[in-house]
Amino acid sequence: MQLPPRLAALSERFSQFGFERTRRALAALALSAFVTLYFLVSLNPDLPEGLGRVFLALSVCYAVGFLGVVAEWFWGRWFATGLAWSGVMMAIAVMAMLGWVTQLAVFGGLHLLVAVTLMGNKMAARYDLQEAWRARYKIDEYGVARLRKAVTSAAASLPSMIMWALGPKDGDQALVTAGGLAVLVLAVLGLRGLVRLRSWGVVALGGAAALAVTGALFFAPICTHPDLLYHAPGHMLETSVIAAPQLAVVFLMAAVIPFVRPVARFLRRSA
Repeated sequence: MQLPPRLAALSERFSQFGFERTRRALAALALSAFVTLYFLVSLNPDLPEGLGRVFLALSVCYAVGFLGVVAEWFWGRWFATGLAWSGVMMAIAVMAMLGWVTQLAVFGGLHLLVAVTLMGNKMAARYDLQEAWRARYKIDEYGVARLRKAVTSAAASLPSMIMWALGPKDGDQALVTAGGLAVLVLAVLGLRGLVRLRSWGVVALGGAAALAVTGALFFAPICTHPDLLYHAPGHMLETSVIAAPQLAVVFLMAAVIPFVRPVARFLRRSA
């Protein structure tokens, strides 16, 4: 699908926008803010039981994104962008339910800042266009594009998946807990496999998507308490109301879809 001429021209101009170091620093600053915030929140003794581990895991997740951006790992921009768009979508979804919340707008705005500052061809040249890893894995442009979509989508699934898997349960939901943990473990392993260009990474993500679909069909959200919005400094816990597997399903399926046709071609040749 072609963009209108004016939008295409604007997109081209933005792709050539410079100040890569400055933009990287802004993205890293925003990510570090979430690392610190979630970690401090996890130490709050007034949190409902079980939420401490949720925010500790979120802090670790954003720390990985921070390190990926700062160290300029080839997948760092993709991972951080996935977290960013996840945060933006969460902010929009929650404000659609609760109305305008200034703190939530700041939450979404900081995530949007990460996504925007990491855009553009010049920024891509510092990460995914590095020749060293391409030569090491012998990957072409189509493979890079496919990998970028998969890593970004898989990373976007992690925040909601962490909340679903580790969040407090209403009553005895041991089956939900076990299923959520299995999805989370498979997704993390799948992401690790993807960035190392291992085929088992795609299989792990596919398994995570299948389990998440099961959870989305048969289990209700397990962490949907509005009062949780006020247990942290700065009232920045609005993401805790999105703790259902549905959002994780969407992102996980988006991560697997780019590999469906290559896998089908490989299976036909093998047969």
